Amino acid sequence: MKNLFLLSVSMVALVLSTACQNPQAGKTQQAEQTPQTEQSRYYHWICQQGEHQGAEVVFVRINNVFRGEYADPGFQERIPIMGVIDDDGTVTAVSALLRREGDIAGKLNGKITGDNFNAIWLPTPTGMEMSDFREMELVLNTADEQKNCQLPAPTEAPFSDKPYGYTIGEWEMKLIHVALGTNDEVTFHIHIEASGIDDVVIDMQGAAQLNGNTFRYTENGYEFEIAAYNGFITLKTISGDWNGYKADGVYPEIPVDEDEMP
Repeated sequence: MKNLFLLSVSMVALVLSTACQNPQAGKTQQAEQTPQTEQSRYYHWICQQGEHQGAEVVFVRINNVFRGEYADPGFQERIPIMGVIDDDGTVTAVSALLRREGDIAGKLNGKITGDNFNAIWLPTPTGMEMSDFREMELVLNTADEQKNCQLPAPTEAPFSDKPYGYTIGEWEMKLIHVALGTNDEVTFHIHIEASGIDDVVIDMQGAAQLNGNTFRYTENGYEFEIAAYNGFITLKTISGDWNGYKADGVYPEIPVDEDEMP
């Protein structure tokens, strides 16, 4: 799937180059801006007992997005993560990319309820050398002060001309490419392949009106919003689905050069 991933990146770039020259290549829709008004907040979650004692999740959050680190108690290296938290406290996050091919170290999912974070860290086959599978009960460390945090906050950013996404072995590939046109119009290409209980293949192209760092798009009853931040983009379903699938999640920016890897 890695060869397919790199091939898809090239194909998307070619498609978007054509689309930018022809603004009528896709459907154009008006976006609604979600203002970023909340100040950044620092959180430090730690597993204080049990077999995973010492596991940590720290992040800086603004509105529903965050950047941070996951620390596995069995390994010394701290893994950069980025994610989103919905209104019910459900957390969806992925690690930063390991290589230009789009490999990630793992996924972090869970639910925050008050000062408790029920979390699952699921390493990818590539990331197993950095961490193990963990199902953890984390507690908010309220004694930690934000002034000690050196993590970068998620900030609104313009869309990069680089692709966004990741791969997980032969089982999952997510790729989004956005190109700026004229009059704040963007053209985009989403390509998703996932295998499991239900095989999923999505290939969608369109155009929309950019509003700040976000745009919205609707096709076949599926409406979603894409927003750009420093080093990643997020996709949030507004309504409907694409043949039963929702593409929600976080998509790290894929560097062009190995020297740009974190």
